[in-house]
Amino acid sequence: MKKILTYTILLSLATITASGQKAEVATIKKHITYLASDELGGRMPGSDGEKLAQKYIMTEFKKYGLTPKGTAENSYYQHFTYHMSKNPHDTAEATTGELYHGSNVIGYLDNKADYTIVIGAHYDHLGDGTRGNSLDANPKGKIHHGADDNASGTSGVLELARIFAGNGVTEKYNILFIAFSAEEAGLIGSKYYVNHPTIPLDRTSCMINMDMIGRLNDSTRKVIVYGTGTSNVWEPLLNNTRSDVVLKFDSAGIGPSDQTSFYLKDIPVLFFFTGQHSDYHKPTDVADKINYEGEKRVIDLVAQVVDSLQNYPRLSFQKTSTHESKTSSFKVSMGIMPDYAYDQPGVRVDGVSDNKPAQKAGIKADDVIIQLGDYPVKDIYSYMDALNKYEKGKTAKVIVQRGGEKKEFSVTF
Repeated sequence: MKKILTYTILLSLATITASGQKAEVATIKKHITYLASDELGGRMPGSDGEKLAQKYIMTEFKKYGLTPKGTAENSYYQHFTYHMSKNPHDTAEATTGELYHGSNVIGYLDNKADYTIVIGAHYDHLGDGTRGNSLDANPKGKIHHGADDNASGTSGVLELARIFAGNGVTEKYNILFIAFSAEEAGLIGSKYYVNHPTIPLDRTSCMINMDMIGRLNDSTRKVIVYGTGTSNVWEPLLNNTRSDVVLKFDSAGIGPSDQTSFYLKDIPVLFFFTGQHSDYHKPTDVADKINYEGEKRVIDLVAQVVDSLQNYPRLSFQKTSTHESKTSSFKVSMGIMPDYAYDQPGVRVDGVSDNKPAQKAGIKADDVIIQLGDYPVKDIYSYMDALNKYEKGKTAKVIVQRGGEKKEFSVTF
């Protein structure tokens, strides 16, 4: 009992950040407005717009006094080349096709500690859509601004760098801040980093990732946190944070963003996400639609988590069950945006893409999919497992709950 009491007190004290600093709405807005501007053209890896984003991130890291930790000495950049993956967020690296260029931007807060925490987010996006790989074809030739995906997460990295570099306190860990390139092409930047780390992986305690943290719903206030099963510390630590957001845990270490690359190297991870929306991978994902006050709450939550880790200089790693379909190569798509924060049976449709199978069949936003063909849909994972059974041109019966009644639709992929 005494050990449990002491543990709880430590966690409660740790929720107060050592610096006392908080994220600033004006600064978050400044970062996202620039990164998602027309000038940067959608931040396609290797483009002039992405290079402007690199320079902006590097300048911020330099302003905060972070040590360059790129490939070359005194450089914040880690350059690499890659082939485009056929499937976004895949863990298998493509080895053929046209060669592209990307660059991670890396800054280091060196507190002379034994272990390092990695805080990361991808800063690339889809450019004008002509080289995108979203399963739902979106308008090509128009700037895909990527304000939520993922200027929001990048802004989180920059704000946390400002907070922790300026707190004047020597922590029991170092922090490595990484802005990843080529995430949209298949987690390429983070995979390159873990295979060419600039801080030894055996001295890396954990990795915290932010991807699409800019659309907090003010009504539900839900934040999805993936990776909570990758260390036995995560859930009690998160449950002892002081925040008015509602946390939904997903234990899996493998998920649709850069934390996956670290998990596959046996490093504990967390991934913060405020949910899918109808502007995903579209030109309409713009800065004006960001919930800036909401993002501040998410960043302040992450700051609490990072600060609490001073009580755990090295986390123990746990393998988690893998939702295989999350990284499968889908042959078909219904063209829906699932509500990842939905915690009832089925998959709630948050939005429907124009001229896609779901819309053509008559499925609408707010419908809850409960069956796909012969397969019951209990959650997002069983939905994706069922989707994997179909080929293009095939037709499936889809049953949804709409209000108080069930409706059946015929969907042709």
